[in-house]
Amino acid sequence: MTTARVKANRLGLAWLPPLLAAALLAASGSLALGQDASSSLLNQDPFDQITLDAANDNAVIKVATIRFPGRKVPEKPKSTDKLTVKLLDTGRDYEVMWRHIAKVELFEDLLLAEMRRLTAAGNFDEAFEYLLHLRTNYPQTAGLEEAHNAFLYQSAGSAFRQGNYAEALGLLEELHRRAPRFQPSATGPTLVQVLGSSADRLIGQYVAKEDYGSARTLLERLTKKYGATNEPFAVKWREQLAEAAARQRDAAREALEREDFVAAYDAFAQMREIWPKVEGGPELAAEMAERYPLVQVGVLSSAQQAESRSLADPAARRIGRLVQRPLFQYQGMGPEGGEYTCPFGETELSDDNLQLTFRLRPSTSSNPAANGSGAAQEEASSLNAYRLSELLLPGAAASTPESGRDLRGLIKSVDVSNVWQLSVNFRRSHVLPQAAIQNALGVPPDNPLFAGPYQWLTAPTDVTRFVTAANSQPAGRGQMAEVVERVFDDPQRAVLALQRGEIDVLERVFPGDVEALKRNRDVVIDNYGVPTTHLIVIRRHNPYLANRTFRRALLYGSDRETILRDTLLGGASAPGWRVVSGPFPAPTNRGDSAAYGYDQRIEPRAYDPRLAITLRILGQREVKAVYDKGERKLPPLGKLTLAHPADETARIACRALKAQWKQIGVEVELVELPLGTFVDADQKHDLLYVQAQTAEPLIDAARLLGANGLAPSGNEFVDLCLRQIEAARNWRQVRQQFQELHRLLHEDVTIAPLWQTYDYFAYRKHLSGVGRRPAALYQHIEQWRLAPQSLGN
Repeated sequence: MTTARVKANRLGLAWLPPLLAAALLAASGSLALGQDASSSLLNQDPFDQITLDAANDNAVIKVATIRFPGRKVPEKPKSTDKLTVKLLDTGRDYEVMWRHIAKVELFEDLLLAEMRRLTAAGNFDEAFEYLLHLRTNYPQTAGLEEAHNAFLYQSAGSAFRQGNYAEALGLLEELHRRAPRFQPSATGPTLVQVLGSSADRLIGQYVAKEDYGSARTLLERLTKKYGATNEPFAVKWREQLAEAAARQRDAAREALEREDFVAAYDAFAQMREIWPKVEGGPELAAEMAERYPLVQVGVLSSAQQAESRSLADPAARRIGRLVQRPLFQYQGMGPEGGEYTCPFGETELSDDNLQLTFRLRPSTSSNPAANGSGAAQEEASSLNAYRLSELLLPGAAASTPESGRDLRGLIKSVDVSNVWQLSVNFRRSHVLPQAAIQNALGVPPDNPLFAGPYQWLTAPTDVTRFVTAANSQPAGRGQMAEVVERVFDDPQRAVLALQRGEIDVLERVFPGDVEALKRNRDVVIDNYGVPTTHLIVIRRHNPYLANRTFRRALLYGSDRETILRDTLLGGASAPGWRVVSGPFPAPTNRGDSAAYGYDQRIEPRAYDPRLAITLRILGQREVKAVYDKGERKLPPLGKLTLAHPADETARIACRALKAQWKQIGVEVELVELPLGTFVDADQKHDLLYVQAQTAEPLIDAARLLGANGLAPSGNEFVDLCLRQIEAARNWRQVRQQFQELHRLLHEDVTIAPLWQTYDYFAYRKHLSGVGRRPAALYQHIEQWRLAPQSLGN
C-alpha cells in the first residue's frame, strides 16, 4: 500500500489490490451485463460499462455515461493516461489508469448487443423495442444498420415459417428498400429470390380464396418494381392465371353461342378479374356487347313490386321506372313543382291553367307481332286520344289508396280533336295538373300501353332479370337488351364486386365507402337529384305516443346531428345532407327555390337530454291523468318497438337512437323487417323508421299524412291544411299553406323528422348515358350504353 495515493473524493483503482477492487464493486452494487438487469436495459438510466484487466479479476463496473468526444472510445489511449469516471450508484469520482482497462462499452453498444441477442433468440417483439430506441436516440451507433437489416431478414424468415406470408413480404420489401444487395451469405439466395418465395405463397393464398384481383395486382406490382419478370414465381403465376382466364373466356364464348347471355357475362367477368390481358378477350367483349348488351346492377334488396311513386319503398321506386310507363314521368325538382314529361307525346298547359292539351304520337313497337301495315295497325298499338279520354273522363278514374283522391273534382270535360290530340278542361285552376292527374290515375294495371321499356323475366330473387318489353320503343343501337339485378346484403361485398367488375352499377353506396370508391379510376360516383328524408312514423295506438309531450321528449332525446355527421358521414360533410324539422325536401342552400314544402325558419329541435327527461316525465303524468279521469288502468310504458328496413343505414341509425333514448329513460326494442320490406303493413309496431321520398310535396303531403297515408296525422288542423293545399290556385298560396303545415307538424310532432340525404350510387366508366344526378337510377335507361373496348381492359 506504500505506492497507493488516495486523493479527496478520488481513488485510482489500478493501484488497489484485487481484493480491494472486488470489495469496492460489491459496495457500489455495480452489475455486469448478463446478470439479472440485462433484460431491462430500456428501463434503466443510461450508463457505460468498464471491464478491468486480469489483475483486477476482470471486474465489470457500471459508471455514468462518459463524455467521450462524439461518443467514441479512444482507439489507442496511452497506458499512463487516466480516465475519470463516476460510479453509478455512489456518485463518487475516480481515476482509472488506461493500462488497467480491458474494455469500455458504451450504453448504446450494450443496447445493440442486447438487440442482436434477442433477434438471434427469435424474440422479435422485444428486439424491435431496442431497435426503435436505438433509431430514435442513438442513430449513429456503429453496426446499427447491419443489425437492422439482420433483424428484418430474420423476422421475415420467422413470419414465413409461421405462414404469415404478407408480413414476411412486407419485411423483405422494407429490407430491399434499405439494402437492395443484401445477401445473408455469399452462397445464399439473392434478396429478390427470397422475396419471390413469400410472394409465391401469398399469391397462392389469394388464388385459393378466388381473390384474383389481389393476386394479379400483387404479381404485376412486384414484377414491375423489382424487375422480376423472369423470376420463377412470376413466370409460374403469370402462366397459371392466364390459363385460368382462358378457361373462363372459352366458357363465356360457349354460353354466348347457346344464347345463355347471363352465364356468358358471368364467365366473362371472371375472365376479366383473373387475367384481363388474355388473348381474345377484347374481341369477345366487342362481340358480346354487339350481340346482347347486358348490364349488371348491384342492389341492396330485390323489388317485390313496382311503384315509381312509392313513398317508403326504394326498391319499388327503382323498378317502377323499368317496368312501368306512367302518363307523366317525374324528371326532377323545379322552382315551381316537379318537372314532368309525357312519354306518349307532348303536352301544353294554358296560361290560366284551365286546359291541358295532349298531342300524342303513334307507337313504333319493337314487337313484330304487334306491328302491321297501315294506320289501323298503328292506332291499335298506340295510346290514342280516344283511349286516353276514357281514362280521364270524370268518374272513370278510381281513387288511389294513398291519396284518397280522384279526378272528379278536377276534370270538367275532355275534348277529342282527332285520334292523336285531345284537350282536358279543368273545373278550377290547378298549379300542377300533371302531378294531380298522375297521382289519381296511377299506372293502369294490366294495360300493355303503360308497360315500361323492360319486363320481368324472372321472379324477384337474389338474381332478378329484366328484358326489353315486346312493346318498348327502341332507343337506338346498343340499348341494353337485359338488366340483371343482384342482391348484396353486405355493402362491403357490393363495393368489392363493383371494383372487380362483377357488376357495372351499384344502386346505393354507403357514405363511408364513398371516399374509397372515388380513388378508383374506373368508377364514377354520383348522387341522386331527389333527396331522401329519414323520419320516424309514430303509431298512436300506444297511449304514451299519443301524448304530444312524450313525442317531443323523443325528439329532444335524439342527437340527430351527431348520428348524421359522425356515424353516417364518418365525420365528413356532403351537400344537402342535414338535420331537418319537416318531412319534405329541405333547401341545400339559401337560393334553393325547389324546396317549396319546407320552411327554413323552423329550426330542428336541438339535442337536450335533460329537457327530454323532463318532458318524458311530464308526458307520463299527463297520460296517467287522462286514464285516472276515465277510471281506467294505465298500461306500463314498457319497451317501445322500433321497426326498420334490413339495410345498413337504417340499422346504424336505429341502434344509435335506441342508445340515446335509453339515456332519457325510454327503452326500445329494434325489429328488423324482412329483406325487401319497408313498411309494417299490420302497423303493430310503435315506431317505424322510413326513408321517404316526398319529391312532390303538393301531392305527397296527402299521401304521407292523409287518412289513408303512410303516417295519418289524426289532427284536424293538419287535415284542414291538406285540403287547403289541394285547393290552392297559385304558388303563393301553395307556399303559404306549406309553411302553415310545417308549423303544425313541428308543434304536434306528427312524425319525427330526422335528416335529409342525397343518396350516392356508383357505376363503372365503361357505362355511359346514366345522366348527371338522375331522379331515379333507371331514369335514362334507354340511353345506357356499354363501351365494348372497355370490357377487355
